[in-house]
Amino acid sequence: MNNQDKISNEKKNWYIAEIIEKCEPVKRNEEQDLRRVKTWGNFHLIKAKDAKEAYDKAINIGKSGEYIFLNSDNLEMEWAFVGIADLIPIYDDNIEDGCEIMFEDYGFITNKRALKFALPENELLEKIEKSKEIR
Repeated sequence: MNNQDKISNEKKNWYIAEIIEKCEPVKRNEEQDLRRVKTWGNFHLIKAKDAKEAYDKAINIGKSGEYIFLNSDNLEMEWAFVGIADLIPIYDDNIEDGCEIMFEDYGFITNKRALKFALPENELLEKIEKSKEIR
């Protein structure tokens, strides 16, 4: 691999932050907690000297993404920052093609459940194509 394709992480100063945001009408009933809102979890790569700085950067990224717009029905809508769902340090020494950047511990589960996590190629590729249409 070309060295230009690597990002050094020897100082363990890279993190992945899952930033949660939602979209809903500006005029809404705030008392109605069960209202349906379009919600996204966006994963951001963050460089920081420690977890606290990474968290603060993630908060700033989330807040900077807030905005109001008119939808196709001429209804005023709002993308709002909800918070940080996860902050994960990257442990590999180099960020490069094929490196592990995050993991999930699913615990001690049945084999049947473990096998359900893997999706066939066509489902994964369709999922990516659908996400391109949304963006």
